Amino acid sequence: MKTLIIAEKAKAAEAIAEALGSVKIIESNKTLKIYEVIQKDIIVIPLRGHILEYRNSEKYKSWKNSNPREIITNVDSIEKVPKSYAFPFIRALKKYALKCNLCIIGTDADVEGCNIGLSDALPFIRKTNNNIEVRQLWLSSLDKKEIQEKFIRTIPPKYNWAESGESRAIIDAIIGFSSTRQVTLILKPLLEKFNHKFTSIGRVQTSLLYLIYLRDKEIKDFKPEPYLTIEANLNYENNLFNAFHQLNPFKKELFQKANRIYQIIKNEKIAKVIDNISKLNLLNPPSPLNTSKALILVTKNLHINANLALKIMNDLYLNKIITYPRTDSDVYKPTFNHENLIFKFKNHSIYGPYSQNLINNKKFTPSKGKIDAGDHPPITPIECLELNSHKFKSELQSKVYNLLTRHYLALFGDKATESRVFLKLSIKEEIFNSQLAALISKGFLEIAPFLKRKYDTLIKITHDIIPIENIKLKTKETKPNQEYNDTTLLKLMAKNKLGTKSTRPIIMQILEKRELIFKANRKYKISELGIFIIEMLEKIWLPFLKPEFTRMIEKLLEDIKAGRKQKEEVIYIFKKLFLELFDRLISNHGKISAEIKLFKRTNVPEKKLGTSSINLTSSKCPFCKLSTMKLVIPKNKRKFLVCLNENCEKKYLSVPNKGSIYIVKKSSCGICGFNIFKINYKKNNKTLHYYLCPYCWNVGFNTNLSRKGFCSKCNNYKIENNNCIEKKI
Repeated sequence: MKTLIIAEKAKAAEAIAEALGSVKIIESNKTLKIYEVIQKDIIVIPLRGHILEYRNSEKYKSWKNSNPREIITNVDSIEKVPKSYAFPFIRALKKYALKCNLCIIGTDADVEGCNIGLSDALPFIRKTNNNIEVRQLWLSSLDKKEIQEKFIRTIPPKYNWAESGESRAIIDAIIGFSSTRQVTLILKPLLEKFNHKFTSIGRVQTSLLYLIYLRDKEIKDFKPEPYLTIEANLNYENNLFNAFHQLNPFKKELFQKANRIYQIIKNEKIAKVIDNISKLNLLNPPSPLNTSKALILVTKNLHINANLALKIMNDLYLNKIITYPRTDSDVYKPTFNHENLIFKFKNHSIYGPYSQNLINNKKFTPSKGKIDAGDHPPITPIECLELNSHKFKSELQSKVYNLLTRHYLALFGDKATESRVFLKLSIKEEIFNSQLAALISKGFLEIAPFLKRKYDTLIKITHDIIPIENIKLKTKETKPNQEYNDTTLLKLMAKNKLGTKSTRPIIMQILEKRELIFKANRKYKISELGIFIIEMLEKIWLPFLKPEFTRMIEKLLEDIKAGRKQKEEVIYIFKKLFLELFDRLISNHGKISAEIKLFKRTNVPEKKLGTSSINLTSSKCPFCKLSTMKLVIPKNKRKFLVCLNENCEKKYLSVPNKGSIYIVKKSSCGICGFNIFKINYKKNNKTLHYYLCPYCWNVGFNTNLSRKGFCSKCNNYKIENNNCIEKKI
């Protein structure tokens, strides 16, 4: 019996083929390589993710000559067609299906992978060989041993999972095609003011934009309220710590009382200990990592965006370094062999001592999470690599691997112990409180220090009198919640069940690409266009904006996956509900148009340079000293800085054209005071970086001083933790 295996990507196909025996390439071109496992009658064909996609049918391609509403009501309004690169793959599927009796779907083992293998690829195979037997290869990693074991124990195809993915694609296509068209037609006069031809609408992305809008509105509407605090700075055996008056914070009506108390005690030099309670607190090891928790861990500690974090984890998976990175599970099956895996790390230069300790104490049972989704184990390192290994294609890959590996080994660690001291103090009969926390034993935090909170150095207080350094009356203001960053936005999406574990980073990227949100100092802010769109839709389309709508869709898709509902039933329910919402949008066309006429932009850019990406410096222009500068990255042109002051005589600064440029806004050049820039570039498949001051660089460039401006060549200053600091002589 000849077997055909379908893999999702080229690297996965190569790994599967090589795990099953000696391999030869039987077809090769720029698009794909087809592998044959010699003497086993196995052919392995890679795909390139989805080879099909939903588009509007010919009748509905024209925006002018078709009705967006009919995209919902007419079943022929969308059709599934091959992507532009799909035809070589389709030809191969048909050709080799004729030669095989068994087809094994070896695409990624999740809903999307099932959809790619069973809904995209399999129909072409069955067109030429309807009698072919179909099985599924359910892989959690590309480890050779696992591939061999799973190949012997293939499973029946998960058609329900494929149908769930197909339903998602149909629903999102209908919403996207109809709503994007209708909203764009309504908002056309507004979009022209923003130099946009269209705005995209989607059930997840628009709901997320609404939540970002609500946070933005909350911040803008927030009215800070003043309050006072009385704080005592104490010194116990050269350990400084703070104590706080028991009535803190003093609101406006208590300002006189706060001032009266302060005047009485401000010159006091001792605090009496009234109560001293010590408690030990045990901290449990972390739970295993599913995709959401891994993305939160990586974005928080490495300060990279979620899309890049997921891409790096996927690259590590394809290079056989970690298990499959798209999983909902944070619970390991009892059969998972942790002992063998921990033994792999016992000679590692960094993880070795910790791993050896686990082995000595026979600690091979990890902590548990809450979800066993039945798809994959939690994200796990499966290869022991030194952090300078050539297998890492970039420094970031090494850093992500380090986080994932340390986190995995920490699952088996001892509990950490912290000491908490609760002090009640009297300063001239005024009561103050203080809480101190110190780490007594590191436990699992020894291998995963990034999970550690900040601790005080003080552990135990035995004296009844504590000297006071000073007492301060501080004026403060209440503060709103902060804008979302990648980490908090991922948490928000997970909490509201917006998107899937793998689509969340992409959705964030789409909103940014469409200029509905933008990023400043690693925080996401909603754009003026995004605000207007949401404020218009909020009045008439609130049920669509709220996360409840997309959560309802996700529940229906989960019902298909679990076999409780059929695809056709779910599509019918969705269309009925969405059509009611869509008609509400249409009926309010005139109302929205009237508001657009009254709209005036408050933040008009001086100049639109094609499809450019623009960032603002935090430093003033070094020439006029009046305005900040924009970093402009035009398409197919040189990058440059431009001063926002139209009357600036010099106006422009050159910047390096090669590499990705980032403005380090919290750091300025020690010589001229202008922003430091970080430039990332690739060399020998590795991502490297250097720091540069654009103003000093331009001065050096114009005076043939080639060293000037490069921070690594500076005689008096150096870059440390993204800050320009003076070198110690």
